[in-house]
This record gives sequence, C-alpha cells and structure tokens, in this order.
Amino acid sequence: MDSSPSWASSYVLGNDTQIAGEGWGQRYFYTYFTQSGQRTHMARVECAVLMLIFMLSVLANLSIAGAVLRYREMRTVTNCFLLNLAVADLLFAAGAPLVALARLSPVWKFGTIACRLLPYSQFVCGFVLLWTLTLISMDRHRCLAVPPYRSELTPRRAVLLTLLTWLLAAILFLPVAAWFRYYPDTRICTLVFPPNDYVNLSLFFVVPVTGLSCLLPMSLLVFHYQRIFHKLLKTRSRWMIGADPAEQIRRAANGTDQTRKISIHHIVNGGSRAGSLTHHEEGRLNKHIRVARIILLNVLVVLIMWLPITIIMFLIYVDGSRSNDDTNFFLRSHHFLWALVVALLNTVVNPLLYGFLSENFRSYLARMWLGSKRVKKGGRGDDCASRAASIGNKTQLSLGDLLSTRQSMHSLADLSCGRAG
Repeated sequence: MDSSPSWASSYVLGNDTQIAGEGWGQRYFYTYFTQSGQRTHMARVECAVLMLIFMLSVLANLSIAGAVLRYREMRTVTNCFLLNLAVADLLFAAGAPLVALARLSPVWKFGTIACRLLPYSQFVCGFVLLWTLTLISMDRHRCLAVPPYRSELTPRRAVLLTLLTWLLAAILFLPVAAWFRYYPDTRICTLVFPPNDYVNLSLFFVVPVTGLSCLLPMSLLVFHYQRIFHKLLKTRSRWMIGADPAEQIRRAANGTDQTRKISIHHIVNGGSRAGSLTHHEEGRLNKHIRVARIILLNVLVVLIMWLPITIIMFLIYVDGSRSNDDTNFFLRSHHFLWALVVALLNTVVNPLLYGFLSENFRSYLARMWLGSKRVKKGGRGDDCASRAASIGNKTQLSLGDLLSTRQSMHSLADLSCGRAG
C-alpha cells in the first residue's frame, strides 16, 4: 500500500544545478502538466475533456475565421477583433492534445523544446485573448455609451492594435520560455525562477505580469461593460417615463400653449397612434433588455473562466516559496489542470457568444457551409454608419437610433455603430 503523502503526486524533490553549476540546489518542484504516481481513471477523464474542448474549439473558431476572411463585407472593426480572437483561441487550444497526453503519464515525455513552448504559447495566447476581449469592450463602449456613438477605429487600426497585442505578449512572456525547464533526473517540466542575490525575480515577475495580463484587462472589461449597462438603464428609464401618459400630461402642462394643445390632443384623441407608440417603445425596451443580458453574460463568462487560472498561478507561487522543511503544500497538479481546462473552455464559448449567437454571423456561416444565398440585409455591421449618413451631419446618433437599426440582437457582434471618418 502506498504511504506517500498526498502532495507527493504534485511536488517532486530534485536538484536545480543546471545553470553553470549554480541554482537552488535541492528543492521541491511543482509538476504542472504531469502527476506522479499511478494514473487512475481520472486521467482518462481529463484526457477526454481536453480533446473534446480541442475539437469543438477548432471547429467553431475555424468557422468564424473562415466567414470573416471569405466575405469582404464581413471585414469590419468588430470582426477584425473577432478574427484575432479566433486565431488566439485556436493557438491556445492547440496545446490541449499535448496536455492530454501528459496527463496520461506520470512523467514528462516530450523533451525540453515542448516543455518551453507549451507554457509560453499558452501564456501568450491567454494574454492576447483577454486583451482582445477588452479591446472589443472598449470599442463597444464608445459605440453605445459615448456620444456621438461612433467607433474611433477603422479595420486597419484594429489590425494594428491586434498586432501590437501579439508583439507585447511575445516579448512579455519570453522569460517563461527560458524559466520553464525539463529536468531529466526527475522527468518533470516545471517553472524555476533563477536565483538572484539582489532581486526576488519570482515576485518581480509574477506580480506585474499577473496585473498586466489578467487583472488589468478584466478590470477594464468590467468597467466598460458596466458603463454600457448604466447607459442602457438610463435610456430605458427615460423611455419608460416618456411612454407614461401621466408624465406626458405633466410635460404638456409645463410647455407652451401650442405644445400643450398638441400634446393633450395626442394623449386624449390619438388612441391608435398611442397604441402604436406603446408597441414601438415596448420593442425598444425589450431590445435594451436583450443587450443588457448579453453584456452581463459576457462579463460573467470572462470572470468565471479566467479568474481560476489567475488565482491558481498566484497560489503556485505562494506554495513554492516554502523551504524544504515545510511540506504542507496545499496545491495539487489537478488544481492547475482544471483551472486550465476552464480557461480552455473559453475558446469554445467565445465563438458562440461573439459569433454564432449573432444573426448576421449565422447568415454568413449558412452561406459558407450550405451555399445559402440568404444574407441578412446590412450584414456588414455598418448599419449605423449608413443611418448617420441618412440623418445628416446636423444630428448626432442617439443610443435609441443605434439600437433601432437592428430588429434583433443576440450577441455583441450585432451591436454595430458608425466608424471613424
């Protein structure tokens, strides 16, 4: 019977002397992708879940990327961000099969290069994913909550922003590629910060990088969607007050004589028009409710799927700061694995929330898959731009004008706005 402590499956005692004969010496290493000891049926479950996520992610994100690349009219600002999101999703999910294979073995079998590239690519793609979602939220904020309700971006600027995001991520996480190492004696792939007599490199790296790559983009995303949500509630309340007959009478009483005559005549004698107005206002209010639900859902998804891996990475740092005499480790490798699974699941959810729930995207996907010629009118997502042109330069678009351009909205891809001139 195995009498090893439970932490022994996730922490292995080894000797760190790989850098010019210098290092930490004997210490405990966290196993990350592998788990020591005999593998159980849980390893097969983990493998099956990872492979399922991989296949669904590839199918969904290739569909989104294909629709944007194939149809020129789909190359809008939002869809440029969605294309970048699909690429990041695909690259992030590409590591899932290797992680699945690693879970089936108690040791790391894939050598040094894979040990360095796998975590590096996942950190880079995770950074790009979160910041792309944040850029989408910032663009939507300008479109829906900041007059004149127009995006300051063009597709070219959106592409430049996404390239800048990739470049920043690639540079920021270069130390990860250097510090993740394969140890042949213990046969594990683990992260080891180099010792330094002057600076605590682990603290110096973990705190700012966690803030820049996770906490800052999530905070900005929540802030921008909260502002949109607040704007929607204010507009909805204003419409509800405007549709109240008592409020209309009060406003008529405070107006000019001519305004009072028109307003009171409309309220008293405009029965059919009042009914029509009520139906119209009800439709606009329902549209606001749908948009608010979309925004709330997107915020919850990002927080639920990215907070676990953020917390786990910080706890790995805390747990690994113990001396060799203190073996009260509270983390296990499956904690990291399932936090990673939740983050990987985001690569399946993103194309659903930002693409497949969009009526516009669905019409183009049907055209691409089935050869259907039915594409929703105004499919470019530039309805507000054309609406602004019809209104003219004298009047700015209101939020009501913006939301009136769509008959139905089911995802943030449907929340279109005018572009920068």
